[in-house]
Amino acid sequence: MVKVNRREILLGLAACAATAIPAHGAEHDFRSLGLVKPPLAIEAPELNVPDLAGTVHQIGDYRGKTVLVSFWATWCPPCRKEMPTLARLSRELDPDRFAVLAVNVGDREDRVRDFLGKIDHDGLPVLLDRNTDLPSKWYIRGLPVTYVLDGAGQVIYGAIGERVWDSPAMISGLKSLS
Repeated sequence: MVKVNRREILLGLAACAATAIPAHGAEHDFRSLGLVKPPLAIEAPELNVPDLAGTVHQIGDYRGKTVLVSFWATWCPPCRKEMPTLARLSRELDPDRFAVLAVNVGDREDRVRDFLGKIDHDGLPVLLDRNTDLPSKWYIRGLPVTYVLDGAGQVIYGAIGERVWDSPAMISGLKSLS
């Protein structure tokens, strides 16, 4: 019997997401949306980081909801491009069933605020990983990276690279999860 740990699963998920070739298929074919399912169920690592208002967020705060956790940085052009689509997705989804979190990795708060002042980010909680602790816990090797968690806090899909999060197909697919 082969023993697989969380690190191997998340690294494998990221590798699969990076090489995902969009396919044409069913309406909720998540692979065609660039979302890859991990080979085994895995509990999401902890967040334990504050948002811009200073409120600390934990994965447990979102039990019972489908959660998108997107890791980004202001220096990352694909991250900058997808941020408004995450905000629009957040506004489109029922807040009783879904949460969308944008976790900034390593930027100074003033730089994050300056960037957010230039884009549509209404309704999108922005968390600050000031000490860049989360990339090692979540096994992130590039940005942007997004994980989709089920209501039990299990990673059910992952994506590496930019996505159009507010596309009708993405919204429909995500709504089908909850």
